[in-house]
Amino acid sequence: MADAYDFLLTLDLRDDLSEDEVAELRWHLGLGPQPERLCIITEFPEVVLDDNSNPVLDDQGEWRVENAPYPVLAQRGPAWRIGGATVSELARRESPRPGWALTTRQALHPDDFDNVDQLLSWLATHADYDHVDFDGSPRRGGFGQFVGYERFYEDDVITKLLVIKDGEIAREG
Repeated sequence: MADAYDFLLTLDLRDDLSEDEVAELRWHLGLGPQPERLCIITEFPEVVLDDNSNPVLDDQGEWRVENAPYPVLAQRGPAWRIGGATVSELARRESPRPGWALTTRQALHPDDFDNVDQLLSWLATHADYDHVDFDGSPRRGGFGQFVGYERFYEDDVITKLLVIKDGEIAREG
């Protein structure tokens, strides 16, 4: 048995991202190199393991923890356990208003959820989640906007919907 979740996220982002934020987001999606300075997720605490995969202890007998940054949505290729492919894309959008279009599908392990949740929180603060009428004028949706899902790899149905609600990306279901 594995702990794998099918994770899909697709949303538009406003045109208010700095160059540093775009560079880090591209890195998190596997589309560019790691920036020198991280500004979206700055802490990636990880317990240091010895050659036998045992935690290394510090002078006080506590587990030694180091910052070990990694891109959280960068998988590409055949999706382990969930079928299909893992992908991520960030594309410039000019219409109906400037911004960014983001889509990612990943096979996530529960150990990854903390960092993914940090990224989701940041994305929610930059989401362009106004609904747009055919004439290009914005109209605000009242019940939250569907932006993705999570599904345990053995489940036949989607178990959690990802929606933007009250300025946050929430899991419902």
